[in-house]
Amino acid sequence: MTEPTTDMGPSRPRRWHIFAPTIAIVIAVAIYAVYWTAVSREIRAALEGFASTPERGLVVGWHELSMGGFPYRIEARFAAPEAGAPAAPEAWAWKGEAAEIALMPHNLRHIIVNLRGAQELRYRDLSTARPIENVLSWTMKGAWASYVDIDNAAFGRLAVDIENVEAQHVRGVVAAVDRVDAARLQLHTRPAADTASDATGYDIALRGDEIALGLGQHIPVLGHRIEKIMAQARARNLPHIERVSAVELLERWRNADGALSISDLVVKWGPLDMTAFGELTLDAANRPEGRFDAEIADFEGLIDAMVRDGLVRERDARIALAGLVLVSQFQGSEPGRVRVPISMTGGKLYLGPLAVAQLSPLY
Repeated sequence: MTEPTTDMGPSRPRRWHIFAPTIAIVIAVAIYAVYWTAVSREIRAALEGFASTPERGLVVGWHELSMGGFPYRIEARFAAPEAGAPAAPEAWAWKGEAAEIALMPHNLRHIIVNLRGAQELRYRDLSTARPIENVLSWTMKGAWASYVDIDNAAFGRLAVDIENVEAQHVRGVVAAVDRVDAARLQLHTRPAADTASDATGYDIALRGDEIALGLGQHIPVLGHRIEKIMAQARARNLPHIERVSAVELLERWRNADGALSISDLVVKWGPLDMTAFGELTLDAANRPEGRFDAEIADFEGLIDAMVRDGLVRERDARIALAGLVLVSQFQGSEPGRVRVPISMTGGKLYLGPLAVAQLSPLY
């Protein structure tokens, strides 16, 4: 007797490989979501811990903190943030309307900061015989900063970009008000590339475009409008400081024979059209001191403006102009440009042999 056979039909191919990529993506997204959530919680805890136990005299706070940015960033969003250094010599305090700190999930050493709304900075002015409180307040279209931490460097790489800023500076109990508007302000700094020979040096680049100063006030010679100012420099012998204090930094920098070597300076301000290079330090009275080698276009027009506003006597100005033009011709300067030494010494600013301004202490 033969047993009946059962026909199972054609075998069905396994189709798990069709769904495998989708399953892998789902698993990867789930793992990333768990990672993002864990890191976000750690960052929040670190921020709250920093606020409860200030370091280096820096006190921070906020009205409300929330986390977001998934999936591309990890963002800490602050409502009414505040920061200050009450124990610093200038006792500064800042508060803003809103701010965001964003980190890249793949690189937690890169931080992006955005400021939004009105901002205010209060500080103690130490340049006067009796310290007074000044207030700087401003609004802007946009303001962001990017910071990248660098191994073996006290401070990493920083870039700041501010657009359409409108600011006012109220000085002391007399409430004297200075106004400053600018289309764009930029700052870049990084540890000096040659760290072997300049371990405490930082390269600095800054630029300002369409800056309007002292609106409603008379500014002699140069006027209110700065078309452009650019500088590339290296700050040497920057010290370590215990508190977040500009005054303490400048004080120790001066005592460490710190210098600011400016390799390229461009200024277009009213009748002043200048390129220059040189070096700056601080004297014992905390005033700028140093020398620049400059080339100035239409130097005669600048001299006329100084004579008109009474900064120099006409006879002295004409003698200086004749001498500088003659020297520039021998040195092969471009037509229409005059080479002029600019020096700062003893609290005075000299344009060639002419004393044109008094220099005040920075602090």
